[in-house]
Amino acid sequence: MHAAKHSRESAAKGDDQIAFENGVFSQEAGRYANALEWFADVKPTGGRWDIQACGGRTTLLLAMNRAEEAVAVGAQALTRMRYASVVLVVQTARALNVVQGPLPALNLCRRALRQAGFRQSQHLWYSAAGFASQCHQFDRSLHYLKCFFDCCDDSFGGDLFSDFDFSPLWQHLRDESLTEEEITTLRLLAGHKYRALVSGFRFALSFESIGHVPPQLRRLLRLDVQTMNWQLGTHATQEQGATFEVWCKAVRQEAQQSFEHALRKALENRSATSAECG
Repeated sequence: MHAAKHSRESAAKGDDQIAFENGVFSQEAGRYANALEWFADVKPTGGRWDIQACGGRTTLLLAMNRAEEAVAVGAQALTRMRYASVVLVVQTARALNVVQGPLPALNLCRRALRQAGFRQSQHLWYSAAGFASQCHQFDRSLHYLKCFFDCCDDSFGGDLFSDFDFSPLWQHLRDESLTEEEITTLRLLAGHKYRALVSGFRFALSFESIGHVPPQLRRLLRLDVQTMNWQLGTHATQEQGATFEVWCKAVRQEAQQSFEHALRKALENRSATSAECG
């Protein structure tokens, strides 16, 4: 494809910007194969349009169940990245999780979080916390959640208690003894604004959570490629939607109760010390 032949051509824009914008336009229209072609037209310079285009390619390939290709595109782009892109890091980590498991995904997030350009990213802290939970690194998962809450705002579209990445953490908090580090972090979270941030129920599940949805409900969902969340499709009837809502609320309530239980246990323990993100 050549950007100069497209109707969105503008003399004020370079070919890479035009190709990227055409890719976004195609993606929003649901023409994913076409979007992939436009994104691939952006030259591999490591600059803004290249890295954003690679983030788009990685996201689409993952959504199209082409996770190995997503890993390859994302990994190559990360080696030349001069423009900090949370989307590229998070979607490459998600693809790594599918192909290689949560530990490589967690390690990628940890490397990114050491860079100043990423340390205020609520999405990256959240993703890292979820991968740490899957790896049963519960101290680290709670620590990352604290950092997530510290920089989270109303624009965040995830739902902590509906996200199955955190299932191992909720089970641990409910059934096992807490370490001193966990108690420390939980005490800091006890009076935190997390209640306001995660109290709103959303009819959406993370990309990774689809495998936990009962088959009869799974067919009601569609993947929103913009957010990489599974949402109730427009083809679902009102009755089906109500059934999905009941299931989601039950999952969410159990997870939230585990978290609240752990917070109460931590507050009862007076030996905890203060902790800080780092």
